[in-house]
Amino acid sequence: DKINKLNKNAPNSNSSKSKDVNVKNKSTSKTDATCKQGKNFIFYGKTDKYVRVIGPEKFQDQKQRLLNFSFLSQRPNKNYFVEYVFKPNGTVTATNMTSCKSITYNWTFKGRTRSNDVTVYLQRPKTKRLEMSIGLSNSEFYKNKIRFHTSGNYDVNDSASQRLYANCYNYQNPMCNQLVAETLLVGFRDLKSNKSYAQLKDAYLIKAAALKKKKEEERLAAQKEREAKVKAEEERRRKEYERQEKERREFREEAAKKRAYLNSPAGILESSYQNYMVIKGFYEARKSYTLKYVTRSEFNNAKSQIKAIEKTLVRKHRIDSDKIWKKASEWYKKKMFSTMETYKSLGQYVPKAKGIVSITLMSLNSSYNKVVKGGPSGMKKDF
Repeated sequence: DKINKLNKNAPNSNSSKSKDVNVKNKSTSKTDATCKQGKNFIFYGKTDKYVRVIGPEKFQDQKQRLLNFSFLSQRPNKNYFVEYVFKPNGTVTATNMTSCKSITYNWTFKGRTRSNDVTVYLQRPKTKRLEMSIGLSNSEFYKNKIRFHTSGNYDVNDSASQRLYANCYNYQNPMCNQLVAETLLVGFRDLKSNKSYAQLKDAYLIKAAALKKKKEEERLAAQKEREAKVKAEEERRRKEYERQEKERREFREEAAKKRAYLNSPAGILESSYQNYMVIKGFYEARKSYTLKYVTRSEFNNAKSQIKAIEKTLVRKHRIDSDKIWKKASEWYKKKMFSTMETYKSLGQYVPKAKGIVSITLMSLNSSYNKVVKGGPSGMKKDF
């Protein structure tokens, strides 16, 4: 009533012109008593907690709220309500559901407003612009309220004034927005499917159950995948441990076999042959030089020692010395021949070579004492 009175009193307008019929911009008078038929109106008083996931509240975008749902407005203590239907072409129709009379406005978004409220400008030719703010059930300040304001006494086309007064609601200041009316937001209607609240709720629950089932299946699949990865990793670690353990066992067995062979008559003879071959190689490398790796007396001593070792082991254990010599020769060819050739070609004395010779002489002498002399002799009394 206040809005109609405001329109009538606006400049260059009169009551007769306000009743002209125009689809987009003028008021339309209807006498169709069936304007309610076929429309599933949903009232907030008959909803439950699911309203926020199936009603306008489910959208964050203001445009989706306006174009997917209509809004039902009712004045306190009145038995009629008005439905606002916003259309993509920029028009909104307000229809009285008792008289079936409707008015069509042009509408535009005001812009950014307080949270969860949808605020638009309503405009008709030759009337003052109205600001309509729809506070949904999750509104921070005006829950289930629709508030109408007129713009203050400032030039709405002036950007500076617009920025200054567009969000000013001081009713004592005529430059600020002035409250025209406040009505109740009592409900809404699903414009896309025209479903009832029960149908919307059932569809949501089915969708939610399917989504929950899908998420549970995804969770179980992810859990199964994680368990499979853990199991695969455990299996990989088990196999790696078994492989390493096998290598360690084989290494120990091989080392034990090697120790046993080296302590056997054949092993002692083979290692003695190897020592002799190394000593002979270093002797021949610098036998014509003054500074030698192996002296003539050291080489002769080594030669007599290897003869004595061979004679003793062959006689006691009847081993094939020729076969063992051949085996030692193969080792020398693979491991030491190229090294000896390098030392020979250098023509200079290498202290490192002397260290190798000393260790080899000691090893051969140890084998000689063990095999020929029966081990180290005790200390003789010298006093």
